[in-house]
This record gives sequence, C-alpha cells and structure tokens, in this order.
Amino acid sequence: MKIVQTDSLHEASQVVAGMILERILAHPDTVLGLATGKTMEPVYEALVKEARETQVSFSQCRFFMLDEYLGINPNHPSSFRTYIKERVLRPLGIEDHQCTFPPADSENIEAAALGYEEKIKSLGGIDLQLLGVGRNGHIGFNEPGSLKHSRTRVVELTQSTIEANRSEFPGEEMPKSALSMGIGTILEAKNLLMLATGEAKAPVIKHILNHHEDEDCPATFLKDHPHFTLVLDPEAASKINLKI
Repeated sequence: MKIVQTDSLHEASQVVAGMILERILAHPDTVLGLATGKTMEPVYEALVKEARETQVSFSQCRFFMLDEYLGINPNHPSSFRTYIKERVLRPLGIEDHQCTFPPADSENIEAAALGYEEKIKSLGGIDLQLLGVGRNGHIGFNEPGSLKHSRTRVVELTQSTIEANRSEFPGEEMPKSALSMGIGTILEAKNLLMLATGEAKAPVIKHILNHHEDEDCPATFLKDHPHFTLVLDPEAASKINLKI
C-alpha cells in the first residue's frame, strides 16, 4: 500500500489525474475503471484539461463503470452513466463503444451481471481502477457487510449512503438499490487508485489504516492488493500521522 499525502484538494486531484494520464501514455490500450461522486469531479476536470493541453489520445482505451442505480432511466440526469458521459466521455471524444456500464436496466439482472464480469475478463481485466470511499467505508456500492470475494450484484444502499446522495435527486425519491462491481471484482484490477478528500473522510481513512479485513469497512480489504495507492488531501489525512 502506497500513501500519497498532498498539500491541498487541488494538488490531490492533480496527482490522481496525472497518474491516470501517465498510465495511458505508457499503455495506450489501458482498460480503466471509472468512479463517480463529488470527490471525482475535480479529478475529471484536471484530467480533461491536461489531456487536451498535451493531446493525449484515449482512442485505444476501454472503460468500465463501478456501479449504477437501479430503477432509473440510464439517461436520467443523476445516473452515473450521465455523470461520466458529461464529465469524461464527451469532453475527451471517447466513443460510446469504448465504455461499458453496469447493466442496471436489464430485465434479467443476474445474467446481465455475469455478462458484465465476462466482458471485463474478455479484455484482460481492468488495468487501473479509480476509487473513492464512502464515509462508512463502502467502495463502489459495496456497503458494510459485503464479502471480500463478492462479485457484480444488486446491493441495498444503507441509510447513510442514501442521505449522502439524496441531494442528487431533488424533488424525487432516491433509488435504494444499485448494481455494483463486487469487492472481488475490484481486487482483480491490476492497480487500484483511491482518492479521499475532505474532513468528513478523515475518520474512515484512520479506520482503514488501523484495521485489516474488516467487513464493517469494506475499504480495508484493499490493503491486501499488491498495487494499491491511496491519495489524500490534508483534511482527509488529518487524523493520521505517518511521520516517524
């Protein structure tokens, strides 16, 4: 596990964007796992800006999304498909066929989830998986209690996750379930890159560093991965001390 402590939110976002671009420059056919949420917004802004300035091509890349809400139209303004299209795919000129989304609108969700896993395997697996972390330690939508070897499946969202995301659904009821890559699926990625920012994430970061394989905090499972990098801004790192 590698920990990168930065001096600001801006620097943390720039570092993560830089790591993504460095990977793509070295391996133009990278298979990249994308995450969503407020934490990732400045990362994608930095990624788009730097990619345009340096004319990095994403034409050979393939992309997979971590999760998607159940019960909403894929084109809903608060769907993760819409989020990633608006912030990454369209600004970078990435074609629709390059990105695979969790089939949350499928009539046979179990079969579709298996097909999603097979699609990842058919491309040789995910080379770099981008991750955020929830205040309760969830990764993707793998809530507390998720198993280390879990696969892509339907998950029920905890009340804390619902409250944290309710503002994305003004005037309507927020979905209470989602289709998410499993922890086992995530751990099969060759490289994991997690970003945590803000004071609200400080307690969970402290917990991750002080605990191992805790089902009540699924992010602790990532510590077993041989290539796991955690990037922190000062607020997220405020409850830890790595100085010797």
